Amino acid sequence: MLKSTKKISSKLKKALIENPHWILNDLEIIDQLIASENYKNNGNIVDLRDIFLKKTKSQLEDLSRMHNHTISAAYENFLGASNLHRCIIKILEQKNLESLIDTLCTDIKEILKCSVLILLFSGKNKVVLKNPYFINVKNEEIKKIIRSAKLTKNNLTRLESNTEKLYTSIIFNKHFPKICSEAILSLCTYSEDNNKSILILGSPDKLFFNEKNKTDYLDVLAKVVSIQFNNHITAYKK
Repeated sequence: MLKSTKKISSKLKKALIENPHWILNDLEIIDQLIASENYKNNGNIVDLRDIFLKKTKSQLEDLSRMHNHTISAAYENFLGASNLHRCIIKILEQKNLESLIDTLCTDIKEILKCSVLILLFSGKNKVVLKNPYFINVKNEEIKKIIRSAKLTKNNLTRLESNTEKLYTSIIFNKHFPKICSEAILSLCTYSEDNNKSILILGSPDKLFFNEKNKTDYLDVLAKVVSIQFNNHITAYKK
């Protein structure tokens, strides 16, 4: 069977190129092209079904990725707000310093999905608690951490994912379970002048506490803990 040497006119070709939907959306043409594949020596026929399906699949994949990203972001924002509310309620329920610290190291740590939570405190008088994650430190040491993390009244949170700069590794001499990212929260907002304290949250996930992530909920958490901690630490000393 000889191949046809007849070519499509340039005018018609241009029209088809500019309007491919004429073919893709025309069921009669598509049916004829499909039927023509049953003949031998059909090398001039391009499988437009394949082109159409690939194009459609690509569009669906792009749409799916876009929606998944949007849904994921919304879900994470919802979880952040929901978790923050749960944390605030738990913190405000505590009636004394011991229960506050215990709740931070258990319930709050679990809600925030952290692997470790440490509270460092420096005050005029040493406060002795049984909880190993409440640590008394010298005033110079906590000031050094605050300066290094660049914590201020307007900047309450510092995220760090560089494993060489994590304070959890320094504090526990790298004997603690692997921490790959951490958040340092200033609890000095409502504290007395002689008291300095910071809360350190650690995660084995390098992306969990990352500078690219929003920290609004951590800033609110820092203020709430600061209020409760200052109230209880003042009552505890009396």
